[in-house]
Amino acid sequence: MATTSSATSLDLTHDFIITCADGLEAPLQTELDSFGITSEVKSTGRLAVKGNLRDLYTICLWSRVASRVLLPIKRKNINTDYDVAEQLYGLAKSIDWTQQFSLEQTFAIRLSVDKRVAVSQQFAMLRIKDAIADTFNEAFDSRPDVDSRNPDFSIFATVNDKQAELYLDLSGTSLHRRGYRVAMTEAPLKENLAAALLYSTGWHKKNPDNTPFYNALIDPMCGSGTFIIEALLMHCDYAVGIDKAANQFGFYEWQHHDEALWQQMIEDAQDRFREALDIALEQPDTLPLILGFDGDKGAIIATEKNIIAAGLQDLLPLLDIDTQALYQLKSTLRPMVKDGRLSNPLVITNPPYGERLGDEDMIKPLYQSLGLILQDSFAGSGTHPMLGILAANVEQVDILPIKEPQTLRCHNGAITVYFRYGRLSAGQAGHLVSGFERREIAVDEGQDFVNRLQKNLAKLKKLAKKDDVSNIRVYDADLPDFKVAVDLYGDYAHVQEYAPPKSIPPETAKKRFNLALMGIREVLGINREQVFIKTRARQSGNEQYSKQGSTDKRGKFYIAREDGAYLYVNFTDYLDTGLFIDHRNMRMRIKANSRDKAVLNLFAYTCTASVHAALAGAKKVTSVDLSQNYLDWGKQNFALNGLDVSRSQYQFVAADIFEWIKSNTEQYDIIFIDPPTFSNSKKFQGTFDVQRDHAALINRAMNRLTSDGVLYFSNNFTRFELDEQLSQRYDVTDITHQTIGFDFNIKKPIHQSFEIRHRQES
Repeated sequence: MATTSSATSLDLTHDFIITCADGLEAPLQTELDSFGITSEVKSTGRLAVKGNLRDLYTICLWSRVASRVLLPIKRKNINTDYDVAEQLYGLAKSIDWTQQFSLEQTFAIRLSVDKRVAVSQQFAMLRIKDAIADTFNEAFDSRPDVDSRNPDFSIFATVNDKQAELYLDLSGTSLHRRGYRVAMTEAPLKENLAAALLYSTGWHKKNPDNTPFYNALIDPMCGSGTFIIEALLMHCDYAVGIDKAANQFGFYEWQHHDEALWQQMIEDAQDRFREALDIALEQPDTLPLILGFDGDKGAIIATEKNIIAAGLQDLLPLLDIDTQALYQLKSTLRPMVKDGRLSNPLVITNPPYGERLGDEDMIKPLYQSLGLILQDSFAGSGTHPMLGILAANVEQVDILPIKEPQTLRCHNGAITVYFRYGRLSAGQAGHLVSGFERREIAVDEGQDFVNRLQKNLAKLKKLAKKDDVSNIRVYDADLPDFKVAVDLYGDYAHVQEYAPPKSIPPETAKKRFNLALMGIREVLGINREQVFIKTRARQSGNEQYSKQGSTDKRGKFYIAREDGAYLYVNFTDYLDTGLFIDHRNMRMRIKANSRDKAVLNLFAYTCTASVHAALAGAKKVTSVDLSQNYLDWGKQNFALNGLDVSRSQYQFVAADIFEWIKSNTEQYDIIFIDPPTFSNSKKFQGTFDVQRDHAALINRAMNRLTSDGVLYFSNNFTRFELDEQLSQRYDVTDITHQTIGFDFNIKKPIHQSFEIRHRQES
């Protein structure tokens, strides 16, 4: 082992090339700056450093981002019109290798060939080896041995269409490798990538009083815990190169190596880790709050195993690592935000962006879900956490609510990924109902409509605030000359024009409708882009569910909030939006009773009631509908709320309701049935008429209801009458008035609802 201790050798500077994975040049430069080492980005994946031995050892011991440290030996221009392998031989032969190492030492060759160069990599490596052997044979009539596994000297060669270079690999092995990964999940995050992204977000920074810049790290989808472990190792001053210090570095036989300095730096690194770990254990308040969650229990077990393997087992009692689905994150964070424990957190995660999730349609809702949950968790606190999220496509992170976002294009193994980071933007502060203020508005020939709309809004605003409602009906053909229904969904108005009678001239109807639209925009203070209009005529069959052929280009889905749930609504493509406002109270009733229950939702439509049941903690939720399109919409509603649709507890069944319920044998604690008034769908065997067929439907459903369960039946047929035989057979309670919202006319119920139970033997 070479060694030197002269002051001249210690002060001697060398030109080093520090390599890293493509895209990590900026984080690596940030890391080197934190070491006090100046660098310059030379090309993709390469930084140039002019440094001494201490700088070399610092990088090999401490760098969490770098791949290798190379010492340039020689370079040569290449002409690809000629034999590239022979040009590499000539380059290697021009070096006196006997001055680099001795006959007794072993060597190995690694070669990186640009894809634009037509040469056999194996043959080119062989020619470089031949050149080195020929140099020694000419000098000593003998040659050193090749050891590809653990050579004394590792020589690295690169060739592109213009130049070839030879380096001595002083790192000897890739610096990114860690020893703690003993348990893995699918598509694990590379350790050096995790460290690079932590540097990008500033995890390494300190406040002026030397306390950590961030007081918490939150990883809501932690997988095998790579972000958490790298963050802890960084906080606890752990030199990741210590794991390789015994025999894996390539500078041990280098003529300038100073063993005494190297051993002293190893001892200092070990002391720093022990001291930092002791401080964290003795003064837990100095350790940032670490929150790591995953919906997969196996992932949490893997995280804990890896934390132990990383030498951080003593910190486990101080960490909050737990099995928790994304939808539960808000209830976990909100109390911490209120009591100030999350004053400046870093939220960083690697979601299952395709390789693990599998279904592309679920990815966008997943990213939207994370943004919405975080916004609602920190709403009103004045805290804007740093957010850093990985994705397979840049479009996935484009929907994240980040102020002044920055994007890093990099690689997780062979997968190109995008890291979007920046401060979380504030969430929704209010909505149209809460922001309404009555004022003087003059609309010629439409004053009566404006006055009535303002009167309705003034009354409904107080009730909406009391019940925290933002999706509400504010006008429903109250005046005979203005036959429209006005529903507000958050910041959007959905206006439906009832088809006028034939006695009203078309030009008169059009004028009145335009006056109503003008009045709506004036009263609510909104622009045209926030208003969506439809004409609602009497429908037959399943027309209320069919595509309307809209050419609207503003986007298909908007997000409505309802009692803590996020639901996709579509204002343009269908007559109905995907969320029936009049069933709001029914959904809340189902939610209030669903915890630990098996819930069946028949005629599930977009599964909004199923979402509420799942969020309430139902042990099983089954949604059945004839339309696969609506069930897919329902799945996206689940993903939008952080509910993992791949879990077996959530089932989505596309089937004829009558046939499915006849063949299914499972029992359910809660069954919800909200059928159409009439259906003659092509998929349906025959026709369905709610008045004619409801008794048979309910009887079949009651066979699937547990003895102490409850079935909720609702429908919108205005002349509906419940079959008397049902009341004789079951305990039936009319709950219509309890399920009609304050924004609908209780005297003219828009729907009828019933609570049905099995009769209990006395």
